[in-house]
Amino acid sequence: MRVRSVLAVAAVVASASTAVAFPANAGLTTYCEGEAGAVSVPGDLRVGATKSCVLTDVTVTGSVTVEAGASLVVTGGTFNGNVTVLDDGFFDAQATTLKGSLTSTDGFGFYLAGGAKVGAVKVSSDKFPDRGTYAYLNGATVDGDLTAGVGEVYAEAVNFNGNVSGTNVAYVDLVSSVVAKDITVTGAKLGAVACASEFYGNASYTNNSKAVQIGSNGPVVGCEQASYWAGNLTVSGNKADVHVSNNIVRGNLSGVDNDPAPTGSNNRVRGTVSGQFENLAPEAARRGAATVHERSADVDSRRGVAKAAAHAAGPADL
Repeated sequence: MRVRSVLAVAAVVASASTAVAFPANAGLTTYCEGEAGAVSVPGDLRVGATKSCVLTDVTVTGSVTVEAGASLVVTGGTFNGNVTVLDDGFFDAQATTLKGSLTSTDGFGFYLAGGAKVGAVKVSSDKFPDRGTYAYLNGATVDGDLTAGVGEVYAEAVNFNGNVSGTNVAYVDLVSSVVAKDITVTGAKLGAVACASEFYGNASYTNNSKAVQIGSNGPVVGCEQASYWAGNLTVSGNKADVHVSNNIVRGNLSGVDNDPAPTGSNNRVRGTVSGQFENLAPEAARRGAATVHERSADVDSRRGVAKAAAHAAGPADL
């Protein structure tokens, strides 16, 4: 599967040649720098500004905070509280259960994969709305709502048990994923993709730019499987190339004021079809192959630097 190309974001992490001591368990808050495994933290966990922490099979009973410029890489962990990622912070969790929420404010980005589970997810900006932050999920489960007001949202093989909302983001791309409730994408500067996925609420794609691909045969993703929409699908007011093809819609398919007019084919609609989707013109021949868009290179770069810095710091005093 081939997806859109984006500009890579340079990863900058300060790595100290010598370990800096942090007090452990001070006021039920544990500060982490370095590496640790198979322990339980009886309170809150913080990764200090610009520091790196790598954890394996660690349980944290309280909340987790990744401070400015810090990095936290977790494999096989269990976090009972909420996770907060601050300015330029990086969070990488694989095969990890986050029982609370995950909030990223001006973060560098986060990556959830390998069966990771999380409650609600929120991505927002405060002082750096133009930062290329990202929410990258692959093979994960989000039990609450995912709400993004900035940056890039890419999900592949993800189960969303709540709503998905992207407002004024760069894009929202969902591939081979399931959304149990509503999905709303508004004002996405680079558009949106819904490919080989299932949606069980209502869906709305409005006022987006660049390319909006709903289903297969679009300009962004080489997608052959149909997408399923249990509710209504509304695509309106987009200043973008809109392609709607190979979809099964149990509700209504509607949309107006898309410029240029949408194209598509092979949509099976049980409800009514209205607006610009009546007598839909077939899509033009596919453009040249898109460059693969995944955040793998950026994630690998930041993760690698974080691991090197944590290893240099030595065992974390947890």
